[in-house]
Amino acid sequence: MPTRRTRAKPVADRPRIEDKLLRAMEQLLAEGGSFSSVSIEQLTTAAGIARATFYLHFRDKGELVTRLMERVRQEIVSSAGLWFQHAELAQREDMRRALRGILGVYREHRVIIDAVVETATRDAAVARLWRETMEALCAESRRAVLSLRRAGRANAAATPLLADALTWSVNHCALQYGRRLRGAQLEKLADTLTHICWNAIVADEAA
Repeated sequence: MPTRRTRAKPVADRPRIEDKLLRAMEQLLAEGGSFSSVSIEQLTTAAGIARATFYLHFRDKGELVTRLMERVRQEIVSSAGLWFQHAELAQREDMRRALRGILGVYREHRVIIDAVVETATRDAAVARLWRETMEALCAESRRAVLSLRRAGRANAAATPLLADALTWSVNHCALQYGRRLRGAQLEKLADTLTHICWNAIVADEAA
């Protein structure tokens, strides 16, 4: 995705513009578009902003997609609450709340996440973006496990590799099931993931 022009310095309303563009991108993807086919003109029209405004904030569409995925990643991390912030203090319900929150973010942004995962199979730049997203989430999980180990609350088998494996497993379940489950079924998925992750990570005496 080539650079169209030199980007000006970010201005104060960038978060508002990003919100509009995120909604516009998800709308266009939901209507059958793809990252490669959606144009800047379509995005700005759907977002209700001028093309010039777009280029005040982003060099090109590739930078926009990168920024949107960064926002999704930040929402996932934020939704995990205490589990990512202070895992050494977390109880089982804190983990469940974290997993339910993560499922909620995947569900809310399922269109753009699905598009990233699908496009990554044929676009090296998007593949790198998705890999970096998952590596960042794995790093958050590893820090949580390390906090529990330092607090003496982790199983002996709770290693960085286990943290990575569980992160990818939650991602898989969120992609395959979380986006189409509702109500009690979605809550059951959160319960199931909590059972797996808690018992895999936390020592019996802390359960």
